[in-house]
Amino acid sequence: MTEEKKAPGKGETAEATPRQKGVNKGMIINIVLFAGLIALYALHFLGDPGRDAVADERQIQDVERKIDDAFNAIAYVNSDLLMEDYMLAIQMMADFEAEQRRLENDLDRRQRNFQLEVERFQRNIQEGIISMEQAQIKEQELMQQQQDLMQLSESYRERLSRKEFEMNTELLEKISDFLERYNQEKDYDFILGYARGGGILYAREAHDITSEVLRRLNEEYDAAN
Repeated sequence: MTEEKKAPGKGETAEATPRQKGVNKGMIINIVLFAGLIALYALHFLGDPGRDAVADERQIQDVERKIDDAFNAIAYVNSDLLMEDYMLAIQMMADFEAEQRRLENDLDRRQRNFQLEVERFQRNIQEGIISMEQAQIKEQELMQQQQDLMQLSESYRERLSRKEFEMNTELLEKISDFLERYNQEKDYDFILGYARGGGILYAREAHDITSEVLRRLNEEYDAAN
């Protein structure tokens, strides 16, 4: 028999839920720092005239610096620009488009040849060049060729889709690996991916590290090629 959970009585407190336990520590620190800064300003400008003004000023500057550091713990990269200007992404896209053109041209050639064969078959029937039995055999062959073309078209689409997925996966791994190494120097709490129409609706330009990330990514690409 399961135990019934009792509602907290008078003077008792309910156990915190996981969401309540998981309060954002960074937010708490920022609030505490901000409150401390207000208190320091009050003491500095409204407090005892005999207080050490220089010491107060240093304390204010120290808290201001800590708050500034806390608010600058987030950076972002413009994902669209990264895909447009990262040399590895450019090379991969060129390879993908070349493969896409090759498959499309091959399929177009096969479809044109099939269409010519169908037209020839129709002329032969109209001119009475082939017998009824031969026409039935040829018709079956053409139907099989048409089915093969449809299967080939689907196969090519799957191949391109798989290639695109593999390309995007490799790019993501390359960029993620770089950002992990990059952040060992910068020590951001978050590096976000920003794209127009994406989940982030607004981002201050001051937090944009796209140019530096692009420059270093391309330097690594040049060094490896």
